[in-house]
Amino acid sequence: MELRPPISPFIKEPGMELKGKLDLKQLKKLIEEGLVDTVIMAGVDLQGRLYGKRLVAKTFLTHFQGGIATCACNFGWDMDLVLIPGMKFTGWHTGYGDMHAKPDYNTLRAYPWMEKTVIVLCDTCTEEGDLIDIAPRTILRRQVEKAEKMGFIPYMASELEFHLYKENFDAARARDYRDLEPLFRNYGDYSIFRTSMDEWILRIFRNGLSDAGIDVESVKGEWGFGQLELGVVYQDALTMADWHALVKQGVKEMAALNGLVATFMAKPSTNDSGSGLHIHMSLWDKKTRKSMYWDKNKDYNMSDTMRHSLGGMMQLARDFQVFYAPYINSYKRYSYQSFAPYNIAWGGDNRTVTFRVCGSHNACRIENRIPGADANPYLALGACLGSALYGVQNKLEPVGEYCAADAYELKDAPLFARNLPDALRNFDNSEIAREILGDDVVDHYVKLMAWECERYFTDVTDWERKKYFEMA
Repeated sequence: MELRPPISPFIKEPGMELKGKLDLKQLKKLIEEGLVDTVIMAGVDLQGRLYGKRLVAKTFLTHFQGGIATCACNFGWDMDLVLIPGMKFTGWHTGYGDMHAKPDYNTLRAYPWMEKTVIVLCDTCTEEGDLIDIAPRTILRRQVEKAEKMGFIPYMASELEFHLYKENFDAARARDYRDLEPLFRNYGDYSIFRTSMDEWILRIFRNGLSDAGIDVESVKGEWGFGQLELGVVYQDALTMADWHALVKQGVKEMAALNGLVATFMAKPSTNDSGSGLHIHMSLWDKKTRKSMYWDKNKDYNMSDTMRHSLGGMMQLARDFQVFYAPYINSYKRYSYQSFAPYNIAWGGDNRTVTFRVCGSHNACRIENRIPGADANPYLALGACLGSALYGVQNKLEPVGEYCAADAYELKDAPLFARNLPDALRNFDNSEIAREILGDDVVDHYVKLMAWECERYFTDVTDWERKKYFEMA
């Protein structure tokens, strides 16, 4: 296979590279010196995508430092931007008014794969400045605030899997995303040789994200054709979700700028390996800044706080599964002996279990392997944290015994939902989910996902045509 030279998305002038986090004072200076001409102000939609506006930098300084107006339709449509009927928060009955995207300048940073551009992530607020309950960033922020009131700082890390194809989006769309050519057609899990052949693009990912001030841990080959995994160094929970959203955005954009297509779809095709999102979490003491999970005198070195956190995540796994697996396709990933979760089990260094107890001392953590790469990071991390805190508050115990063998063979381990409609019923009927999130939040996401189900069950699929067209 030939090494492929990158297609430069733009020509950088010497000394004009922007890197890392910025503060508002630095940004003003860069704008005045002509080194920044574009400011992206971005909120996060229900699917975890960035939405907002690109502002002329000088106009940003004079008029928009306090935020921008965005239409409430961003919280009222599905993945295809089809408006969902029956929403309480937004719809034709409201006139689709404005929401306010209020910048969080702690997130201000270079956007180095775009020329002279910076980005700032925003909280979604009312025009009066109050956080909107259903906003994904609000949902996670409130769980973080709850943790802090309990004396904890939640730390989290994401491992994201994705597929790369030798295509562009226009060509892929014209073929209905069928028969796409993967970046490589051999199994490359952990292979240095295989990823050396693709280093031209992997280096662009690593360096681009690093230059944006995101601490990338590593990139490795995954099992499937054209499949890779990118890990991010642990941070406080809200920072991790912000980084996670930017990683997905950045990988897709840098791939597209270099003639490739990246997808974080959980199961791109029947014969493809599924793409997961592994979330690592620990609770640290707010005063001592040390992990509250490690206790060498306890079974499996798990403190009571860790055991109850695990109990919360396990006992509420089915209640919050829709935040880990939000789409019809998400459930195609769960299969027997696939390294994807199959039942609700826990253990140590064991990739057949759903929840792994990993590491030691300050690196001691719980790994949740349920989410798919398609999950909204704010909702997935928020569900993890909310479940763990509920477990600590209510002294919940882990489900089942420690598993040191093949968890796929456990006969009594509870199963989670195998499809979105079943998972959605669990979420809708969960009194605990409603206690943690509030009725308005649960009801809004139930409407969103019920619409996903309705659209799926009314559309005719390729599978049905292949199965029934000739022989029915």
